Amino acid sequence: MENEELERQILEIVQKKHNETGGNNGNGFADFDHILNMSLEVRNAFLKRMADEKKIAIRIGPNARMIMLPK
Repeated sequence: MENEELERQILEIVQKKHNETGGNNGNGFADFDHILNMSLEVRNAFLKRMADEKKIAIRIGPNARMIMLPK
């Protein structure tokens, strides 16, 4: 699958969680494993690149890192 398609699917999941929680909760990194099918290192680098491009935001929650829409 192409990167643009993967990004679109990730953004759909993040947007759905944002709408359900009013932007108060984020998705865990594992919420995207079924889409990405990558090793942890490659998955984390892919999500970090999306965060660097301001498509998503990675925040530190009380128990884990969360992926949210940027504010």
